[in-house]
Amino acid sequence: MKKKTKKLVSCLLSAALTMSVLTVPAFEASAKTNPAGQTVDTVLFYVENSSGERILASQIPVSEMEADLEAGNIDRTVHNYSLLDRYVTTVHQEAQGFTVGEFVDYARNKSTVSAIRNADLTFTGQDSVNFWEIDQTGYDDMDSYTYEELYGVTRYNFPMLYRYWDYRSQDYYDPDGNMSGDEVIDYIFENGEPEVFLLSVKAYSSRYMASDKYGTGDYNMENVWYNSGVMDTQRTIRVMKPMTEEELRNGTSTAADTRYWVARILLEMDDAPDIASQGTVAEPRATMTEDDDYYYIRFSCSTPGATVYYNSNYESVSYAPTSAYDGTAVRLPKSDFPSGTVTMTAQAVKEGCTDAGVVTLTLQSSGTEAAWTNPYSDVSGSNWYYDSVKYVTQEGLFDAVGTGSFGPGQPMTRAMLVTALYRLSGSPAVSSSTSFQDVPADASYADAVAWAYASGVVNGTSDVTFDPQASITREQIAAMFYRYAQAEGADISVSAQLTSYSDAASVSAYAADAMRWCVGSGLVNGTTATTLSPKGTATRAQVATMVQRFAVYTGI
Repeated sequence: MKKKTKKLVSCLLSAALTMSVLTVPAFEASAKTNPAGQTVDTVLFYVENSSGERILASQIPVSEMEADLEAGNIDRTVHNYSLLDRYVTTVHQEAQGFTVGEFVDYARNKSTVSAIRNADLTFTGQDSVNFWEIDQTGYDDMDSYTYEELYGVTRYNFPMLYRYWDYRSQDYYDPDGNMSGDEVIDYIFENGEPEVFLLSVKAYSSRYMASDKYGTGDYNMENVWYNSGVMDTQRTIRVMKPMTEEELRNGTSTAADTRYWVARILLEMDDAPDIASQGTVAEPRATMTEDDDYYYIRFSCSTPGATVYYNSNYESVSYAPTSAYDGTAVRLPKSDFPSGTVTMTAQAVKEGCTDAGVVTLTLQSSGTEAAWTNPYSDVSGSNWYYDSVKYVTQEGLFDAVGTGSFGPGQPMTRAMLVTALYRLSGSPAVSSSTSFQDVPADASYADAVAWAYASGVVNGTSDVTFDPQASITREQIAAMFYRYAQAEGADISVSAQLTSYSDAASVSAYAADAMRWCVGSGLVNGTTATTLSPKGTATRAQVATMVQRFAVYTGI
C-alpha cells in the first residue's frame, strides 16, 4: 500500500537542567560526564538572501559535528569561560567548537544544495548572526549580534570571579578585607585572559555559589561534584559569550545569553547573497486519534522531502518545535488534556527553501485509533523497532519468518527487500520475467524481482544472477532506495558529503550517489558516528526502520 505521509529525519531535543559545580580541572570531555543534558540534536542554519527571504541553508546533526571534532576537522582548542549568570552566581564553562565565521563556513560546506555551497557567505563588519528563542510566544524573538559586537571588542575569561563575587550582596568584594570593591574589579581585570565568542560543539559548565539558596548553609557548591570528578552535564550547541571589560565593571551577566536550546541560527549579511529560494515549504498539518488512554498525533507536509519538527515537550506548549517527526504516531496521555484539545507547535523545513516558520496547531480527536494486535512473540512494545515492525506489518510489506515470529535479528535478504519495495509500489502487474537463472518462475518473489529489474531498481549481481537469498548490504539498500525514488519521480536532489565517515572511500562507485542521498535524507545512518559500513549487512528490524523512513520521506 502507498503511504501518503511525509518526511522524518533526525532532530531531538532532550531537556534536563542540572545545577552542579567543580573546581577547574583539565578538559577531558570523555572523563567528565555523559552527554545526557539539555542538548540540541540538529542545527537549522538559515541565510537571508538579497530578496529578504530566509532560506534554510543546512540541517546539521550535532552527532556529525561531534564526529568532525573528534576527527580534527573542527578546531579542538579548549576555551575557558568564567562569567556571571542569571542566578548572579559565577560559572565556569569549558567548550570546543567554532567562532561564528568558522561555523558559517562549516555550515555552508555541509549544505546539500550546490547553490549554497558555492555562495560567498561571510561574517564580518556589520554582518549579524541571530539565535532564535525557543519559548517566546511569537517564535520570532532572537538574540542578535554583529561581527563588531562579538569580535570587534576584546572579551575575557575572568577566573578571579570565583573568589571575588558575593552572591548575597550581588557585588564584588574581598573576603579578606584588603581591597575595596573598585580595587577588586581592577584585580579581576588584570588577571583576565582574552577569550572569544564561540558556538560550542562540546561544552561543560559548573556553577559557583558563595551562598547556597537551597538551605544547606553557606559553601561553595563545587564540592557537590568535585569528589565525583565530573562537571555539569554536557550541553550542545551553546552560545559561549565571554565578558568585556565594561560588562565586568558593571557586573553584567553574559550567561543570560547562553541558552541551551540554540537550534535555529540566522545569518544576515550586510551585502546579502543572491541565493534563489528553491520554493516555499508548505505548513505542516496534523491529525489526532484516540483510544481509552492516549491521543495519537500524526504529522504531514505536502512538500516532498520536507522534515517536520514538532514540540515534544507537550507540557510547555509555548516551546518551538524540538523533535523531528519519524512517521510514527506521537502518543500523549489523555489525562494531561482534560479539555480534549491538544495545542502543538510544528515546523516543516527543507534545505534550499523558505518555510512558514513555527505554526501552532490546535488538535481535537478525529476518531478512534485503530488497534493493532501484535502477532509476533519476538517483538515487544519496549523494542526500539516496535513501531517500524508495526508499520511494515500493517502495510503488508514484510512477511513473518515463521509462525508468530518476525525475526528482528535475522539477516535481511535481497529478495525480502525487493518484495517490500514491490508491495510498497502497489504490487503492479508484471508483463515480463528476467533472465536471472537463480530466480525460479514460481518463486514467491519472482514478480517482485521482475518488476524491480524492469523499473531499474536492481541490476542483479551479474547478467544472469540475482542472488535472492544473499544478505543485503547497506550500500545495496541505498542503491535500491535511490533508484526506486528516481523511478517514482521523488526528490533525489539532496546530496550529503560523507567526509565525516572514515570508511566513506569504501562505498562502491555504483552506490556513491545513492549513499550520499540516503545519508543526506536521513534514510541511512552511520553504524557509528564515524563509520558507514557500506559493505555491512542489516537485520530485518533495521531494514524495517529504513523502509518506513523511505516511505515517509518520499510519500510513496
